[in-house]
Amino acid sequence: MKKYTNSVIALFICMLILTPSTVYAEEMAYMPSFSVIQPITGAALPNENLSESLTTRLNLYLVDSFTNGSIDEQEFNEIVSSGIISENAFFANSVFVGDSLTVGFRDYCRTHGDSIASDSTYFLARVSCSAKAAISANALTAHANIMPIHNGQVQYIEDSVSQLPDVSKMFICYGINDLTNSTPEQFVSDLQTLIARITAKTPGLQVYVISIPCVMADVNNGRLNNANIQSANVLLQDICAQNGWGFINITEHLMGADNAIRPEYSADQYVHENSRAYKIWNNVLKDYAFMEITK
Repeated sequence: MKKYTNSVIALFICMLILTPSTVYAEEMAYMPSFSVIQPITGAALPNENLSESLTTRLNLYLVDSFTNGSIDEQEFNEIVSSGIISENAFFANSVFVGDSLTVGFRDYCRTHGDSIASDSTYFLARVSCSAKAAISANALTAHANIMPIHNGQVQYIEDSVSQLPDVSKMFICYGINDLTNSTPEQFVSDLQTLIARITAKTPGLQVYVISIPCVMADVNNGRLNNANIQSANVLLQDICAQNGWGFINITEHLMGADNAIRPEYSADQYVHENSRAYKIWNNVLKDYAFMEITK
């Protein structure tokens, strides 16, 4: 028994030494083909349950799996050497698409060494962009000032995604600007249309929808309010389940008991978020990656 325990410890130490903090290699073939749906619960979720280190959490899971016999030594070593055990391997060869909230997360990733982003994590986001604008016939004319820029020019999002090298995942977050003029049902329909256009241009792209973050309690701009955000997120959860897309529930980690964003996460007492909020984004995304990798 002692010899067995020492072997596990030795393998664990070896794994820690071999595991890179940043991964640029292709993702491993053993990644699961399905996507996790993080359910909307209608209640604020505790952030203390979120682990800040995906690497540590995966290491512990791997050792536990080896110890209890879920994987053998060969599988253990293959996973260790694959590079998947890191903070950002799951997010390699991916693109984040969205509006000003995604712009804010992009800026967070550029200034924080523990972020999920690597050199092959791309961002196609622009302030005031919306799914409705992105699919409109005049997206490149009347809406050119809010459409994401790629290679120095405004393009349809589906064209920009198709030009990114080796991209296999898309994380998409819209809704804040859409809900000022659209019902939750109209927004979800527009988002589905946009995703269909993107995946038609980039076949095989795995889609992950990020929930619409909540806003301050007194926000009521057109149809944009926390009640409609909640309704839209429930609809998003359902269409993700129907289409085999992942659904990432960031919203309920940011909100308080009143279903509004907690004031300490707000940058402008309106809809925009600060670095404390984006740290939650970062940790929720790591939590989601753990579930995808281990399930």
